Amino acid sequence: MAEYSDIVKCHPLLVLISEKPMTWYGFLLVNKDTRVEMKLRVPHYPELRDASVRFGEQICLLQGSDFKNKFKELLVNGTSVLSFLRQLQGLMEGIIKQKTNDSPTKSHFFDKDMLKELTTLLREPDIEVQGNNDLSAVKVIYKSISVTLKPENTTSNSWALVSSDLPELPVWRPFDKCIPTLMDASKTLKSRVDALEDTWRELAEIDENCWVIDPTNPKPCHLYRRIHINSALSLLIKLNPLQSHSNFPEMELLGSDKEVSKCRAILSDNMCKWDSDKTIPENVMELLEIRELPQRPADEAKDDDAIFEDDECCICFSLESEDGKLPSEICSNERCRKHFHSACLLEWLQTVAGKQMYFDRCHGTCPVCKENISCAVKVR
Repeated sequence: MAEYSDIVKCHPLLVLISEKPMTWYGFLLVNKDTRVEMKLRVPHYPELRDASVRFGEQICLLQGSDFKNKFKELLVNGTSVLSFLRQLQGLMEGIIKQKTNDSPTKSHFFDKDMLKELTTLLREPDIEVQGNNDLSAVKVIYKSISVTLKPENTTSNSWALVSSDLPELPVWRPFDKCIPTLMDASKTLKSRVDALEDTWRELAEIDENCWVIDPTNPKPCHLYRRIHINSALSLLIKLNPLQSHSNFPEMELLGSDKEVSKCRAILSDNMCKWDSDKTIPENVMELLEIRELPQRPADEAKDDDAIFEDDECCICFSLESEDGKLPSEICSNERCRKHFHSACLLEWLQTVAGKQMYFDRCHGTCPVCKENISCAVKVR
């Protein structure tokens, strides 16, 4: 346990909280001003094989960089926990330093016209306005939904969009093109929030009555829900706010081939039973011919700041693939049930010796449990 002593000495803010598996929790000191909360789990200690890391909210400091890819390389190629932590410190410190150098302090621009706009907006009923101390950013809030703007000294716009709770829809003009003034921004915010209220109400029904797998922390901009049906099947529901409630939403079954095939036939036969007077969860039970929808176990912890989740692809360690697809393949081994993107699994199987191709499917072994698994050659 010589390395353990060195870890304690070099990283006093990381505490060993479990020996089976070896798990450290606490803070990684990056520099004198920055420390990042993290949980490091090493099931095959001292080897880093299958190790996983979860970070706290401070990880947002590294957004917009290629940190995630470089981090994964460190985790895969690390020779020891101590060297991995040292390299991780260096990686974080370098990115933070680079961000600081690339972001020189800019003089703040806020003229009398903007102050007049702000005063006018404060008189608007139903609109709440918040600003930081130097008014370098202003948050406009309507019915708990907000957009954050910053003043811009440009010929086209006086304001620029910093962040928004709203989703972007193809038929809507991008929000950052609708904010020449604060009043324009508030009018756009109000009209879009009012248009989305029914959709958000339907999504709230799903959140309350279903086991939502994705998104792990639903936000107003998320107009989809992936719900747990059983250990080998989930249902992805996408809502279109501009579509009549009488029409059923876009739905896609994800999971093991056997379950998907069986339930797809049932779903297809029952589409005519969609009842606009019922909630989406009630309709899903009717369409899938089930008496109740599974609920999330009460003792299941949710870690919203995790980099890797149980439902992420076990090959690329991401929830969404580069083309925005969710993991749709699930190992049929009851003791495994790991998730994979179709494209990732196909690429894996095509590189495995002994793979077999028949009926337009590639057959091989699961990357995790080594049991038989297959994937369609034409990725859906």
